[in-house]
Amino acid sequence: MKHLIKLFVSVSIVLLAILNLNAQKLTILHTNDMHSKLTGYGPESEYSPEITYNDGTIGGFARLAALLTGEKSKNKDATLILDAGDFLMGSLFHVSEEKTGFQLHLMKKMGYDYITLGNHEFDFGPETLANILNAAEEKGGYPNIVCSNIQFDKKSDADDKLEKIYNDGKIKPFAVINKNGLKIAVFGLLGIDAANVAPAKKPVTFEKPEDAAERTVKMLKSKYNPDLIICLSHSGIYPSEDGKSYYGEDIELAKEVKGIDIIISGHTHVETPKPVIIGNTYIVQTGCYVHNLGEINLTVKNGKISEFNFRLIQVNDTIKGDMKVHKEIQEQKEFINKNYLSKIGLSYNTKIGKTNFDLKINYKTLKSSNLGPFVADADKYYLKEKGINADFSMVASGTIRENILKGKKGILTVPDAFRVMSLGKGYDAVPGYPLAKIYITAKEVKKLSEIIVMSRPKGGDGYLYTSGLKIYINPNKMMLRKVQKIELNGKELDFSKKNKKLYSIIADTYLLSFIGRIKKMSHGLVTVVPKDKNGNPVTDMKNQLIDINSEKSGIQEAKEWIALIEYMKSFTKDDSGLPVIPERYKKGDKSLVDMSNENK
Repeated sequence: MKHLIKLFVSVSIVLLAILNLNAQKLTILHTNDMHSKLTGYGPESEYSPEITYNDGTIGGFARLAALLTGEKSKNKDATLILDAGDFLMGSLFHVSEEKTGFQLHLMKKMGYDYITLGNHEFDFGPETLANILNAAEEKGGYPNIVCSNIQFDKKSDADDKLEKIYNDGKIKPFAVINKNGLKIAVFGLLGIDAANVAPAKKPVTFEKPEDAAERTVKMLKSKYNPDLIICLSHSGIYPSEDGKSYYGEDIELAKEVKGIDIIISGHTHVETPKPVIIGNTYIVQTGCYVHNLGEINLTVKNGKISEFNFRLIQVNDTIKGDMKVHKEIQEQKEFINKNYLSKIGLSYNTKIGKTNFDLKINYKTLKSSNLGPFVADADKYYLKEKGINADFSMVASGTIRENILKGKKGILTVPDAFRVMSLGKGYDAVPGYPLAKIYITAKEVKKLSEIIVMSRPKGGDGYLYTSGLKIYINPNKMMLRKVQKIELNGKELDFSKKNKKLYSIIADTYLLSFIGRIKKMSHGLVTVVPKDKNGNPVTDMKNQLIDINSEKSGIQEAKEWIALIEYMKSFTKDDSGLPVIPERYKKGDKSLVDMSNENK
């Protein structure tokens, strides 16, 4: 009997060992849409990664690096660190990336294994992206990049530098690696919407994500037979209005393409407290701006995920930052000071103003968001102070990239202003989209107002804030008949055909480039033709750039983040000598007036 018991125990131990051999564990740490937010925020002057529990700021690479190191140490040989794109563009640090490759190389040193490309990696065009990658390579390298649906133009040489990097294998369509006995395939995608909002990517194009994914997954299964297939998808998901489900490109990807085990999602800046499960596919996303680190702990048994545990770890003041990373970032600030900010009379830590309340852009309540009107007013004020008047200014919600937060003390510095309007570049050495001026007829002001009214309920990136323009509507009227009255700077506009006068609009070049596309966007219902001051159609927005100092040679471009700084200077100062943002900006957008009840 004793022999039988011993035999049973021995067999049980062997069976458990065999079962354990078939059950491998893996930890995945992931981010998305970091947008060069190397420092914490809320406001930035309060960020102190050296000390814990002394500020309310969120994010920062020093804290993130410490988290990555700490979490990886728990499962060193079975941990992957991934990013789902838009790692660049969004702070003063991206300004120097083409010369230094600083952030990408830092990401490699922080342990990132694989990343994919987002739309904002193409903000300055494929050649600049290639220059950034080459600069990072010279510095010591960058994380492996995977993108399965990127396509290069054989007839154009504008993407040749990037194509060479791809052909050299430094950007790959996919990768297959081994971790803790698991064969893992990783591939990347850039989504349809992401591609559409990256006009500077040309002549680079992107294959339909589902087609590229279907082809890639089929090939991976037949050629490599991986235990796990992970897709880094810069496509995105959105929560439904009731908060009970999700929709979006990555949901459709999971439905249409079978065989993807995990989609690390990006682009839509959405936090998923729990994984979204579509069939056998898990979808997760961390939000944006290094606010969270995603952590997946999973077990693969007999070729299938048997356990999947996910959590978001907030990157906050409870985490003591990695001081080596912090020091490197501080040194990069000095590089930015010397090579960029000093040339326009600024420095990184210059105090520019103070606020006693938050100014925010909230995509769920864009009408009540107070930051949009503030930026529009700043643009108009700044140019007026330079002797350049305009009938009204416009700002698109999608170009506003960061809130202005009070924090504990409310003291604002230069990077706080830049982070609000951080996108793009012009034709000078100063970062940011330049402001330009176009002209349209009174009738076209009416048409544009109808488009504003029509698009606002949809929300999203195209919600337009204005300064100087007030629109009175009757929402009960038919589409394109809702605008009843328009005021420009308090005076009623005659928008009948007999008014031949031209009216001026100021906005950044990115937004103004869409004015001429209104006909296509409205399916031929509305036509607005941007014109110069003489009434000639504008074919190149570069010719409409505003020169804020005609006494200097060349065009001295106007930038919106500088407009914010200059606008703050106009406010009343407190006892500390800092200008304070007025209380009137606690209120949201008041440029649309409902007239439907006036005759009742």
